[in-house]
Amino acid sequence: MQVCAPPTSVFVTWLADHLEEVTDEVIEKIGRKTVSTSPLYSDPALQAVLRSETSRLLSRIMEELEIPQPTPLDSPEAGHIARLAALHGTPLDSLVNAHWEALSVVQDAYFRAAREAQVPPEEALRILHTGCRRLLEHTSCLIETATREYLEARRSNETDENAIRLGRIQAVLNGPETRIPHSPYDVGAEHVAVVAGGPVAGVVNAYARQQGSRALAAFVDQDVIWAWFSSVPPQRLLTTVLAGTPAGAVGVGAPGRGVQGFRQSHREAQAAHRVCLRTGRPGIQFSDVIPESMALTDMNSTRGLVLRQLGRLAREGNREATLRETLMVYLESGQNARATASRLALTERTVANRLQAARTLLPPGTDLSSLELALALRLMPLVKGGGRARHRSGEPVPTG
Repeated sequence: MQVCAPPTSVFVTWLADHLEEVTDEVIEKIGRKTVSTSPLYSDPALQAVLRSETSRLLSRIMEELEIPQPTPLDSPEAGHIARLAALHGTPLDSLVNAHWEALSVVQDAYFRAAREAQVPPEEALRILHTGCRRLLEHTSCLIETATREYLEARRSNETDENAIRLGRIQAVLNGPETRIPHSPYDVGAEHVAVVAGGPVAGVVNAYARQQGSRALAAFVDQDVIWAWFSSVPPQRLLTTVLAGTPAGAVGVGAPGRGVQGFRQSHREAQAAHRVCLRTGRPGIQFSDVIPESMALTDMNSTRGLVLRQLGRLAREGNREATLRETLMVYLESGQNARATASRLALTERTVANRLQAARTLLPPGTDLSSLELALALRLMPLVKGGGRARHRSGEPVPTG
């Protein structure tokens, strides 16, 4: 690959350094403008897939900027997103509009790059003209790919067992349906819902098959699954699934009966799965992370609470992490140093030293018994968590 002129390299470097930020802006805008009601945006597991594929696609576009002679952009990511859109009933015009919204975000990023990199005006205009022209060409190419993949997926979904089952499930989740046609699963029973992503999704599917008519499952992407169980308590379900593999993320809802319970437990499983994605924990019951799930709805306020209550103790670092853990256990143990030492396998002197060190990092006058401090410690993993999904291959959604 030939290397481009230095000013263009400056652009490419800036975009690469700000890839996560630009990706977030793309996801936020297309969610607000085009696909706000689609599961691709409203479901945390699918939004993670959408974000991952968008990030990879933006990386491809940046790489192509460095090639003197442009070539048509080959993007398996665009095809993957289109197939997901078709599977989840997102209209084709919304998918097309999402590409144009993404184009506007990346064009704005080009102009920000020019300003912040202080490229000379004449050179900046030349490169911006070339970059925006190429971006327009790429967007047109991506729309052609997405349209083709979308229409092919729609035709395939008409006979695909998994897609048909998912459509019936979505009719119960989102509409007036109160049963799932041609399914032995009883929607009137008590349900425990699961949302799982990664290798563990296959374990959930296998376990659902073992349960027969007492379980219902559908893949919503090649390694993301929604499932409901009518005969397994939440803790046993989580323990059994994670025993199969701890790789991935599993959110488990609370039990709920009937159609409303079917829907509510699913929403709770989605929320728990989102906490998994944010914190890196392999599996969570919703009942154990209700404060975290609420905090994730407004991360700006959550981040402000944590930083205000913890002060310098919120800094990244092994020492700060150790002190936070000790303080958290101390509060959970009723501020009993002996119980804290026992739980952490430490001496009481070590616990006392750590608590004193933690106090020096907390804001002056902090009351260790305050509920706000305990909440801030609990929510700290959300603030430091990246919430980034791993990349996915874009393979077809499995059937069955």
